[in-house]
Amino acid sequence: MTNQNAQLLEILKIGHDVSIRGEGISFRDALARTQYKKKRRYLTPQNLIPIIKDHPDIIDEWIMYSGGKRTSGGWYVLEEGKVGRVGN
Repeated sequence: MTNQNAQLLEILKIGHDVSIRGEGISFRDALARTQYKKKRRYLTPQNLIPIIKDHPDIIDEWIMYSGGKRTSGGWYVLEEGKVGRVGN
């Protein structure tokens, strides 16, 4: 795994890290720890799809995270594969 892929994998695991099943850290701390702002330009389908294919458990982690969110904004993932944004 390349260094960039390893860094993107850390970002993809944020949903798990902030949950009680993970470390239970704050979303803000998870973003800071992964240097999300610096790396978000690399969050493209071309970069993410191979990582997700190698780590399909990430999909379940994000579905669980999305189901437990209590917010009026942001992205979500549904089990049937729908991805959307609250408010759109």
